[in-house]
Amino acid sequence: MFATLPRLSILIFALLIPFGVKSQKVGLVLSGGGVRGMAHLGVIMALEEEGIPIDYITGTSAGALVGSLYASGLTPDQMKRLLTSPAFIRRASGGFDEDNRYLLHQPEPDASIASVRLLLDSILHTQIPSNVVNTGEIDFSLMEGFALPSAISRYNFDSLLVPFRCVSADITAKTPVVFSNGDLARAVRASMAFPFYFPPVIIGDNLHYDGGIYNNFPADVMLESFQPDLIIGVNAVGLMENPSEGNFLSQLKSMIQQHQEVLLPRTDDIMITPHLEDVSTLEFEDALRAIDSGYTAAKRLIPLIQAKVTRRCDSKCLEDGRARLRTPIKAISVEKILIEGVNEEQAAYIRSVINPQNRSISLTELKQNWFRLLADDNISYLYPRLVHNPQNGDFDLLIDVRRKRGLAIDFGGIVSSRPINTGFVSMQQRFMGRQSILIHGNLYFGKLYNSALLRLRLDIPGSIPFYVEPSASISQFDYFKSSSAFLSDVKPSFLVQQERLFSMTIGLPVKQKARLTTSMHAFRRNDRYYLTRSFSINDTTDITRMDGFMASIQFERNTLNRKMYPNEGNMFRITGKGITGDEFTTPGNTRQFLDTTKVKREWLQLGIQYEQYWKTNGWFTPGFQMCMQFSGMPFFSNYRASSSFASAFQPLPEMQTLFLDAFRANNFVGIGTMNIFSITEDIDFRLEGYVFQPFQEILERSNYKAYSGEAFNKRYFCATANAVYTSPVGPISIALNYIQGREEPLSVMFHLGYLLFNRRIFQ
Repeated sequence: MFATLPRLSILIFALLIPFGVKSQKVGLVLSGGGVRGMAHLGVIMALEEEGIPIDYITGTSAGALVGSLYASGLTPDQMKRLLTSPAFIRRASGGFDEDNRYLLHQPEPDASIASVRLLLDSILHTQIPSNVVNTGEIDFSLMEGFALPSAISRYNFDSLLVPFRCVSADITAKTPVVFSNGDLARAVRASMAFPFYFPPVIIGDNLHYDGGIYNNFPADVMLESFQPDLIIGVNAVGLMENPSEGNFLSQLKSMIQQHQEVLLPRTDDIMITPHLEDVSTLEFEDALRAIDSGYTAAKRLIPLIQAKVTRRCDSKCLEDGRARLRTPIKAISVEKILIEGVNEEQAAYIRSVINPQNRSISLTELKQNWFRLLADDNISYLYPRLVHNPQNGDFDLLIDVRRKRGLAIDFGGIVSSRPINTGFVSMQQRFMGRQSILIHGNLYFGKLYNSALLRLRLDIPGSIPFYVEPSASISQFDYFKSSSAFLSDVKPSFLVQQERLFSMTIGLPVKQKARLTTSMHAFRRNDRYYLTRSFSINDTTDITRMDGFMASIQFERNTLNRKMYPNEGNMFRITGKGITGDEFTTPGNTRQFLDTTKVKREWLQLGIQYEQYWKTNGWFTPGFQMCMQFSGMPFFSNYRASSSFASAFQPLPEMQTLFLDAFRANNFVGIGTMNIFSITEDIDFRLEGYVFQPFQEILERSNYKAYSGEAFNKRYFCATANAVYTSPVGPISIALNYIQGREEPLSVMFHLGYLLFNRRIFQ
């Protein structure tokens, strides 16, 4: 009996060995923190470098993003390249890749600054924008990056490379939500939806925002979901930033973010706290600095971690899992498109934009058409999901859509040191069925400029989408009222230009960034002026009126980043016009001859404009601008009418408010350079210089008739030194301008707002 005891002891010892040398499981908890959350990647790099295993991950906001990238099979090096790439920084900061812009849907630039929507339900109320960043590119890139790992793991987060959880805040139910399965891209996007910076994610009928609102450090989720032997927490929240008086986002963060204790549930767990005081929450250019801080902080604690975790797992032990998640089931193609949130006719419109030929499409084709849909102003919310269909191996595209509702009202204009102050208001209403219909009107009112525009636009999707747009406008430039001089010293001579324009335009895209439009116009142009400075308030003006028709065709490619004072992108526009009409000139009582002139006028006109900015990584951006025009327009009955109907070269904003004979001609070339020094992202100092070369000047004889000067005999210069702040309410500019040909060539002009007008007949 006793002889059997040693054998029994050996057996019992052998059975107890696994309990004595237990293989520790390690859970990694990643906090929120915006850009500071990029420190999580530095920690992961240090842990993997030292062979410390990561068996589970839970994260919130930035922690959800970093954790999901690792759990979906990316290596730390791949993650670093992604999170510090210009594309990621641009998307996260609210920028947009110019290759994804869709020019056909971009509206004509106007003086609008702010927009509200009026909704007529039981009562009339307003709707204001709920976010400052367009997440269209972010949403698509997350969907694109997580589609395969989600499908291969069968939408179970436990089957990823590392079992994963993330947290969002359901502000409808007022509770945190833990995601353990489903669409990984949507879960992560919901967890990082910082209020008023990113739009929420709609799941069911509930709005999901940044998980940090309720749980910014999901250590409790780690313990409840996985019960690891050791929790390593990473606190990237840092100190709460004090709100800044002039920084809306810093005020918003201070109001939304509640102070939450970052605590580990057990005394043996380890907290890593990177030094992040010099990293701002939303300055994505600081991502590399945050990564380095996380790496340094983790390296300091490696001896402590190694003492508690004896098990090792280098990158090779993860290769099979990464290969499994990154090996395509087959090339992603989309078979079905399922749309929620709109009626069937509206869904048919959306399908015809995304998949006009109603066939299986590749991810590349989907991406191009997706951004065409994203540019459609009918839509206020658009979220995509790719769901794998195991029966045929393709993916179904699920789209959650919310239409823009109500009447959109825009306000704007310009406030200036010169008497050119102008107000602006516009209204537009959209209707979406199998086609999209826009009714739009605007109104400018001020001393210099008054205008009203009404247009109707019908967008017809398909293999070759196009739009049809009838419009009518009336406008007036009053160069007399906009002058600060008294009547006895009018500079230039009294001139009022009035235009009535009725147009029918058809436009279609040329790839993404260009469009081709053709138009037919009926117009009346009426100019009232004095040919002499010797007039009194009782004298009557000369009047030149032209009634006619114009056909035009225009090709435009435009990637400029701002509608005024751009500092990135380019624009190329070429316009051909054929004009025919009758001139009626009636002299005023200051003229010796009082006969009315009626003459048939016909001519062709070609205009070319080019503007380019070469964006560098530094603080200096060079630019170039060119404008050329070739016109067969004949001289009108007198010099003033001939100069007034001629085209103008107006590269400086102040020049658009002045009537400058020196910078007007029928045939000319204007070229210039822009040198932009970026003090901050929103403050530029611009040094610009231009030369205007008329092929032949329009000159005046003693009998007030016009004649052509000698070819290339004279040229004129203009330049500006301009400080511009691109504020939330439009550009704020103070400029020292030099314009040759004025009696006082030097001037200082301040303005707030956009100096932009409705399209004119001959410009």
